[in-house]
Amino acid sequence: MAIAPKTIAMIAGGVVVVGGGFALAPTLGDMFTQAVAPSTEIVGDQIEFEVNANGETYGSPLNDRVPDLIVARAEGGKTGYIRVSELEFARNLWRSTSDANAVYDIPVYESDGVTEIGVFRVLKDTPGPRDGFNN
Repeated sequence: MAIAPKTIAMIAGGVVVVGGGFALAPTLGDMFTQAVAPSTEIVGDQIEFEVNANGETYGSPLNDRVPDLIVARAEGGKTGYIRVSELEFARNLWRSTSDANAVYDIPVYESDGVTEIGVFRVLKDTPGPRDGFNN
């Protein structure tokens, strides 16, 4: 029995297509898995801030991460921490006032977030805790 050349070509083509599919299956599977699976790659260093007894983080803003209490210098020169929420509130008050000379004082604390050691003046041009990252 003779097999026509056209039939041989079709069988050979099918073997190549099916065999190629089996050969490429692991690669295709890896490509699909990488596209669907969440990334486990860690980019940059993990940032850890100190934590006080009240569970508030404190320190300096770093890599666009801001703790609850950030380092600030009080009127009179003492260095302590201001609560970011209080800073943002005072900045919002300043933006909503019509008084161009308005000054809002917020407390400067020890790292415990309770002991007040002075005041920090929030003026028109007082930057926010993330302003250094928005240049």
